[in-house]
Amino acid sequence: MEYARPRAYATLAAGMAALQRGRRALGRLRRDLLTVSATLLVVIGLSAGCKPKDVSLAPPAGTPAMEPGHAAYFDNGITVTPVVLVGRAPSDVVDQRLFGERLGHADLIAEVTIEDLWERRRGAKVQRFVEVRIQEPLLRELPKRSAETQRLEVVSIDPLPAELRGQRFILFVRWSPSERPPFKHHLMIADDATVEVIRSMVAHATESGYLDKGAKKRTRRSKDKGQQKKQKDK
Repeated sequence: MEYARPRAYATLAAGMAALQRGRRALGRLRRDLLTVSATLLVVIGLSAGCKPKDVSLAPPAGTPAMEPGHAAYFDNGITVTPVVLVGRAPSDVVDQRLFGERLGHADLIAEVTIEDLWERRRGAKVQRFVEVRIQEPLLRELPKRSAETQRLEVVSIDPLPAELRGQRFILFVRWSPSERPPFKHHLMIADDATVEVIRSMVAHATESGYLDKGAKKRTRRSKDKGQQKKQKDK
């Protein structure tokens, strides 16, 4: 049986060689898979990078600086009580004047909903923020690629009440290209009467030639919203 040993050794050697070849082939397969995966990740990353991202509100190119006198009206503040449009009390008269100034000098007016609010503390300094979703532009359309959801810093001595979440507000914006963010704003709680006054005044100013025709255009979203409301009323 001695002659069987060389055959056994040869068979074992052949098996070891085949095992080594299999391992090398498996290694090449793994490297190929890693290469393909890396290529796919790069392609996906480039595709995502090429897609335009929604951005914060920004003024058109060539917008002049905000006049210093307008800082009193666009103070990044918030008004949480409705303006009494026909009131004669001293406080009502002041609110009406501020409302008129903001309406007359705003570059953009939109109806928004407060989605969230929070504050950030850095030592003794407290910053307050709100996240708003833009529902409908009332004066001029949003700049291209503007995100529907915007984060705004709000200047307020008092903490913002949690009940503001879900509330409708009117956002008055005045462009200020030299600042970051490049605009100043004011948030005023909205009611149907105030919104209708803004619409009527914008329409009248447009028809009188004081505003360009694009000033009172509405977005497709707001048009669809209006059509749905009309169908519901029927």
